[in-house]
Amino acid sequence: MSMLTRYQQEVNSTSKMADVANTAQLVALWLATKRSKESHRAYETDVRCFIGFLLQESPETVRLNDVDMRSVTINDVQAFADFLETHSTPKTGKPLSPASRARRIAAIKSLLSYGCKIKYLQFNAAADTLLPKPKDRLAERILSETEVMTMVALTQNVRDRCLIQFLYYTGARVGEVALLRWADIRPNRDDQGQVTLFGKGDKSRTVLIPKKLYSALLSLRSPDDTPKSAVFKSRKGGEPLKPRHIWEIVAEAGQKAGIQGKVSPHWLRHSHASHSLDRGAPVQLVQQTLGHTSLQTTSRYAHAKPSDSSGLYLPG
Repeated sequence: MSMLTRYQQEVNSTSKMADVANTAQLVALWLATKRSKESHRAYETDVRCFIGFLLQESPETVRLNDVDMRSVTINDVQAFADFLETHSTPKTGKPLSPASRARRIAAIKSLLSYGCKIKYLQFNAAADTLLPKPKDRLAERILSETEVMTMVALTQNVRDRCLIQFLYYTGARVGEVALLRWADIRPNRDDQGQVTLFGKGDKSRTVLIPKKLYSALLSLRSPDDTPKSAVFKSRKGGEPLKPRHIWEIVAEAGQKAGIQGKVSPHWLRHSHASHSLDRGAPVQLVQQTLGHTSLQTTSRYAHAKPSDSSGLYLPG
């Protein structure tokens, strides 16, 4: 293939990629690149907030095509970032947290970057906008082993108790548990079990299930269940538990255990990582179990509970 022919193909491909007429079409194509469909509504809300700010109107009433993204300037994006820092939300009466502001700005940066990628936009007006750095609250979300065991002990419902144990011992995410079917669970050696989790980034991983938990899980399975049946079912209709129901079960267990703050399923995932590292599990194994892409992510749990500090060497 000649260089000229290859260049013509690239030009044609670019032209097709840039076949966008307005903001609504740009947003639709951009959202199609996002794997998590559950996040699509949140992303679109972020864009509407940006448009509402530019037009000085309510995000609920604006339309995506009310602003042409090709007219957005660096000043517009920076002004939006400044606005988010001081603006109070109607729901709480307080400014957004740094994490929420970072997510909202990141959405705009991603949208404009995608617009440049497909040649709809000539430049990314948000490229140099810095994201707020949220406080690292990981240590606050790691339960003690006693707290986890208390949550389990005080949960009388067998399904809910198994659910809490499953989240803790496998380090599974909420979405992974909601998708769980009996076909995903298999026996392993020494009466242990194993589960294939399908999670973030459309990646699968296989995790061992301790003997006692595996036995308890099998007791949940009814004779009518098929391989496609949900492992954790709702009490009405046998449908899979929705993520919000899983959150409610864990939060209630945390409240019964007297834990400060609203405990979420992800706290159990954090606790799994921290406790296993404390007990000598190799960091690479914890990374594999949790499905972290980067070892650096897993290593954060070791830093969240330091074993030494220079302050301990000072005179007391």
